[in-house]
Amino acid sequence: MSNSSEYVFQLIGYLIIFLLVIGLAFYITRLIGQSTIKYTRSNNLNIIDYILLGKDKGLYIVKVGTKYFLIGVTNSSINYISEIEGESIKIQTETRDFSTNLNISIEKLKQLKNRYLSKKDGDKK
Repeated sequence: MSNSSEYVFQLIGYLIIFLLVIGLAFYITRLIGQSTIKYTRSNNLNIIDYILLGKDKGLYIVKVGTKYFLIGVTNSSINYISEIEGESIKIQTETRDFSTNLNISIEKLKQLKNRYLSKKDGDKK
């Protein structure tokens, strides 16, 4: 009996240490994220919208002061494409909270799972 109770206490100790490490990692990550946000905010520059075109390639609409620019970004360069009229840009004013974004992501994952991992009608094992 002594050995089994010793194993239980050892298991509880490992579980407590594991939870402390996870909690510490969470708070350190949060602290680093908040300090990074401070340095990436700007009063005069804003990324209004973007679309990824492939690995390390994308198009960005950037607001500089009161003007809007379309730029292309690759792994090795940033290229000016054109200036855009402010009236032709649709700016999303509603912000979604974490739970809404999480639910949308879960639905997208379910759709991907159904598309790629579900058996097709003709497939049999």
